[in-house]
Amino acid sequence: MRNLWVYDERRQVGTDYTDEARVREYDAGMQRLRNVPQEVDRAAQALSLSSVATVWEIGCGTGELALGLAARCGHVYATDVSPAMIGLARRNAAERSVENITFEEGGFLSGYTPPGPVHGAVSQLTLHHLPDLWKLTALRRTARHLRPNGRLFLRDIVYPSGVPDYDAYFAGLIAAVRSAAGDELAEETVAHIREEYSTFAWVLEEMLKQAGFGIVDRVTDRFTTSYTCIRQEG
Repeated sequence: MRNLWVYDERRQVGTDYTDEARVREYDAGMQRLRNVPQEVDRAAQALSLSSVATVWEIGCGTGELALGLAARCGHVYATDVSPAMIGLARRNAAERSVENITFEEGGFLSGYTPPGPVHGAVSQLTLHHLPDLWKLTALRRTARHLRPNGRLFLRDIVYPSGVPDYDAYFAGLIAAVRSAAGDELAEETVAHIREEYSTFAWVLEEMLKQAGFGIVDRVTDRFTTSYTCIRQEG
C-alpha cells in the first residue's frame, strides 16, 4: 500500500504532459533547443557504457536519448510518468526498429523499475519536478537500483549559488531561451521559475552526497548543469 504522504509525481506542474498533441508540440520545441547526438555522447561517456551494459533512464520523455543510448549498450529501461510521452516513445522505437529498449510508465518515486540492478542511470530535466524533500528520496531510490560502483548521469536546471542578483540572472536565462527557441518556450521558462522546483547547486550537490553518490564531474552549460556520479559503498 502506498503511503499517503508520498508526493504524487504524476501531478501536473508546468507543461501538461497528459495530452498527446501538447506532448508533440513540446517535443518539437525541445528539438530546437537540443542537440540529441551530443546528449547521447555525453551520457554514454559519463556512464562508461559497454555493449553489455544496462541503463535506466528516468523521465525519458519521447525517448530520443534512450533510443540513442540503446545503440551503445545492451538494454535500456526507459520510464516516464506521462502515458502520452511513453506512447510516443514506443512509436518512435518501432519506427526505427529499435528492440533493446523497454518503455514503461514510472518515475523517481513510483511505477516501473528495472528487474535488476543496472550499470547506469540517467535523468535529464526531470528531477526538478520534485520538491527538495522528494529529490533526496528519489536519488536514494535511484542509488538502490544501481550496481556497486554504478554511475548516475544527472542533468537539470540548477541555479548557481552565490548569485548577487537573481532577477538579472533569470532575465538573462529567459532571454537566451527566447532567442534560441521562441516566445512560447520562453514563457514556459517563466512558468518554470515561478512554479517548479529547480534548486540551488549547493543544495542538489549535498543531496547527491547524502544519497550515497560521489560527484566525479560537473559541467555547466548555459542554464543546465550535468553531474557524473558514482555510487559509493558503505
